[in-house]
Amino acid sequence: MPERLDRYYPRSLFNKFEYISGGATGWVFDVAPGIALKFLRPGCEEEFRRESETYTLIERSDPPPPPHFIQSFLRLPYAHFMQLMPDSLEFRLRANRRQDPKTLKCFEVLRLEPTAKIEQWAAELSSALAWLESVGLVQGDLRPSNLLLDGEDHMKLVDFDSCAKFGDLDPGLPPPWSSPHHRRYGAETEQYGFGSILYNVTHGLEPYEDKGPEAVELFRTGVFPELMSDSQLDMLTLRCWRSEFATLADLAEYCATLNGAKLAATTNAIDTEYISRMKTTCEELLRTKLADLEKELP
Repeated sequence: MPERLDRYYPRSLFNKFEYISGGATGWVFDVAPGIALKFLRPGCEEEFRRESETYTLIERSDPPPPPHFIQSFLRLPYAHFMQLMPDSLEFRLRANRRQDPKTLKCFEVLRLEPTAKIEQWAAELSSALAWLESVGLVQGDLRPSNLLLDGEDHMKLVDFDSCAKFGDLDPGLPPPWSSPHHRRYGAETEQYGFGSILYNVTHGLEPYEDKGPEAVELFRTGVFPELMSDSQLDMLTLRCWRSEFATLADLAEYCATLNGAKLAATTNAIDTEYISRMKTTCEELLRTKLADLEKELP
């Protein structure tokens, strides 16, 4: 690519494609069938590099990790081509309730996901977290927007720009996604976020969603939302909030005993031929867009 292209921020290469979402470190676009593209936000180079390194670790792992991670096709310093999923847990939860389209204030929970489906997701997510733990890492930003759903409703973990090592300082996400009692990443911080996600799915609301700023103090003092003692999933939520699992592997082992966990076993294994084919598609797409942009240069 000619050096003079450097003065064009790479986002201009794909600014005519459908915008999907934006996060702290990048914008995400739908650029081809089955392919999403995440563009770097200026100033977030370190976080973008961290995500790329995590995917390199995932790809080179032997034996391979469980198939509960979004697949990466092509990574550049400013752009990341990856699997495009048809749904996310965040959008699914929003579709299950009646809410203000601007403030997202919930007026009514219309439906809940089947218990077996929630148990399947618990098994899939805990398996992914346990694998990261096995290589000394935490995802670091557990929330519904970072959990995607494929065409068969299997959960996939995404967004590793906040990935950190066990024992690293936890900057602290706002409750309920981060523990107010642990300042360093570990099994405690991750299972706390896991518990809040589980509550969100089983109740259709975020924990203390209606409490506003008061929620921070409630979580800090260990006052949790009301839970049902005869609900296995509610009791699992409470155990996670109380950090009762010594390791994430222990959490995954427990989730594997849930009745719906057997549905997680139907997830397709990683297909290396598919990934190679999609990488070639991404390279061709990038080459075409760069050529088009070069023609437009003065």
